[in-house]
Amino acid sequence: MAVIKLNLKDLNKLSGFEIEKEELMQRLPLLGCDIEGIDGDYVYVEFFPNRPDLYSVEGVARALRNFFGFKKGLREYKLLPPKTYIKVDESVEKIRPYVVSCEVENVRLNHELIQELMDLQEDLHWVLGRDRKKVSIGVHDPSRVKPPFRYTAIIDRDIKFVPLGMAEEMSPVQILEKHPKGKDYAHIISGHNKYPFILDSEGNVLSLPPVINGELTKVSEKTEKLFVDITGTDFDLISKALNILSTAFLERGFRVYQVEVRYKNKTVITPDYTPEEKDISLDYVNNILGLSISGEEAVEALERMGYGAFSAGNSLKVEIPAYRSDIFHPVDIVEDIAIGYGYENFDAKLPDIATTGEEDSLEEKCRKLRKLLVGYSLSEVMSLMLSNEKENFESMFVEGEAVTIKNPISEDHTIVRTSLLPSLLNVLRINRHHELPQKIFEIGDILIPYKELPEGAKAERHLAIVLIHSKAGFTEIKSIAEALMRDLGLEYKVEAEEHGSFILGRCARIVAGGKPAGYFGELRPEVIIAFDLEYPVVAMEINVEQI
Repeated sequence: MAVIKLNLKDLNKLSGFEIEKEELMQRLPLLGCDIEGIDGDYVYVEFFPNRPDLYSVEGVARALRNFFGFKKGLREYKLLPPKTYIKVDESVEKIRPYVVSCEVENVRLNHELIQELMDLQEDLHWVLGRDRKKVSIGVHDPSRVKPPFRYTAIIDRDIKFVPLGMAEEMSPVQILEKHPKGKDYAHIISGHNKYPFILDSEGNVLSLPPVINGELTKVSEKTEKLFVDITGTDFDLISKALNILSTAFLERGFRVYQVEVRYKNKTVITPDYTPEEKDISLDYVNNILGLSISGEEAVEALERMGYGAFSAGNSLKVEIPAYRSDIFHPVDIVEDIAIGYGYENFDAKLPDIATTGEEDSLEEKCRKLRKLLVGYSLSEVMSLMLSNEKENFESMFVEGEAVTIKNPISEDHTIVRTSLLPSLLNVLRINRHHELPQKIFEIGDILIPYKELPEGAKAERHLAIVLIHSKAGFTEIKSIAEALMRDLGLEYKVEAEEHGSFILGRCARIVAGGKPAGYFGELRPEVIIAFDLEYPVVAMEINVEQI
């Protein structure tokens, strides 16, 4: 999730009304965010990834105007007609086929605004762009280039330019091999014999998307105009990114001009703020929320969330703002109705059931395990259930099958994990800069493929422990395993085990109730190196449902 730094003075100026800090702290979380901290005139706020339109002070100001009722409903922005165009060459079709663009005038920048613009870019790269793979943004000072522009692909030997932050010309291959940004994002455009470029009419380079802009069009406090290009593999996503960015400019009073994007067989005018229209049943809204609000109340709630809306009998006609990228299903609109209506206005009541509940036996066992492990001076962590084949299998030197994700959002999250240990080793990798020893555990679910089951897989609750320090050894992890079995009051035995992740002769399995319940031992040096660790690691993983 993104943490946004809000300048309260700037927020009040953009919103058009004075918001007292105390009231802001009370009501801002009702929009669906957490207050991370306050530092003088700055508030640090964490928003969920589904609302990238709130990743800037301009977006928050717009949302607060609606939410506080000062200016409700669909915001209408004035776009000026195109003065230039960008021609899309067929050569980019198999590399990075789409581009959208706009021009911005009446620009007034300072150091803080430039930093906020860069932060918004990077947040959009991550949330919408999957770390620039699907969306990458270039913001330029066009004073030293000459329109119209061209989006094309060029072979390495035919072009050189000075990339941002450098002083000498470099070819695309040199940038991908030597420039910090080139190293980070080379994988996105590698494998092609040509590289995508945004050029002006004289062949000057604006950017090598999705990697780096040119030094020629670097934005500074003296910049009076901007040219924005957004390239990617998904036209809808790059359009949403442009709408979020360009409406932020308009909130500041900048002028935004559309740009003609000329493809081979069509011309597209961008940005386009035409709202998407949806119909939603009022009965559906009330059924989901457990309310009995009227059409007028639903419209009021929607307008407080920035929608255009009107009631027609039992149906709501809803206009979705062009900068909203998170509305896929009617239930998303229902959620916003709930926020606009106010969660504080929901009546608390007990569910209509004839019995009372009790703690699930598995959860009771997990709670007891947590209490014991914290008593052993271990720290609990929580990690994602999603992993990838390399970390789950290859880096652990084991083989197996996993449930795969049909449409993964990144290369790091392509399967559902079959073991907790890779997740814990990732935690150690992230925390390498902290002092040792580090002793952590996790109790969480894994998913094991079982083709004989109708659903094709079975979820299991596991416990995993990893310890890292210079003297970590088999005896230490064995003592924890035996203490855990003893404190749980279980009959068990320890037997020799061979496991691909562990040193031969330094691994054992736990047998409880006559069934193998888990294993522990010293991890192989190859596993430790695969996770960029530098000290001995001992580990244990058991199936909680087997003990």
